[in-house]
Amino acid sequence: MRDMLEKIKRRSTFIDKVNPITKISTGLLMFILVVLMHDPNQLFYLSVLMMAVLIILSGVRLKYLAIVLMLFLVFGAFSAMYMVLYGAGATTLFRFGLIHITEESLVRGVHVMMRGLTLSFFGSLVIFTTRLTDVFYSLMIQLGLKPKFAYSFMAAIRMVPIIAGEYMMLRQTRKVRKPLIHKRHVSGLKGFITTVITLLSQSIRRAYRLGVAMEAKQFDDGPRSYYYETRFTPYDILFLVMMLVIVFTSFVTGSTFSLIGVTDAR
Repeated sequence: MRDMLEKIKRRSTFIDKVNPITKISTGLLMFILVVLMHDPNQLFYLSVLMMAVLIILSGVRLKYLAIVLMLFLVFGAFSAMYMVLYGAGATTLFRFGLIHITEESLVRGVHVMMRGLTLSFFGSLVIFTTRLTDVFYSLMIQLGLKPKFAYSFMAAIRMVPIIAGEYMMLRQTRKVRKPLIHKRHVSGLKGFITTVITLLSQSIRRAYRLGVAMEAKQFDDGPRSYYYETRFTPYDILFLVMMLVIVFTSFVTGSTFSLIGVTDAR
């Protein structure tokens, strides 16, 4: 995960130094705000501002950001289609068979799309500026999560790419030995069961070795020191102020410069 982030990022910003707890807590508040925001004009400006923050402060190379933004727009459009094509309303814009597009359904569909885009932009900003290990260290240091749970989750997540690599290696091995193996052991239900059992047995052996190594290092739930320490810094205050300014600006701009002639999309 860290190597992938270093590959797609071209620079670091102050958001990389914000505590993960601050980002996650702000994300929860942002979710509640977006759900309770019913003015599509305000939500439109909020989504635009969040997209600008993602582009400027994520530090990700533009070619990767372009792919991410395009995927968000495509999936956002698909998520709004059901509401747009089959929604109820009084002012009909287009009708063909089961498809009935009204002014009200169009506004609601766009509103749903902007909700998804706003949360997607903020979530991507958090993902691109946060290392997974920092999240668990922050949970242990700031929120008092027991190390046995945090390290268990970290070990499990780090096992995922290893298991994926073993699966690809197993597939390549079977391709090489295909003439010597009966077809029923490679494809179908029996081939699937064989693959799962092989991967599970290797994972069990790896987990046992990991447990022995942690016991040898006398790992327990008692007081401990941390090689990586997370703390709250002035960057957290700067991040919170930035988010408050973005929300306030979207409310004021949406109320002053209305692009959509509707103030309540419910």
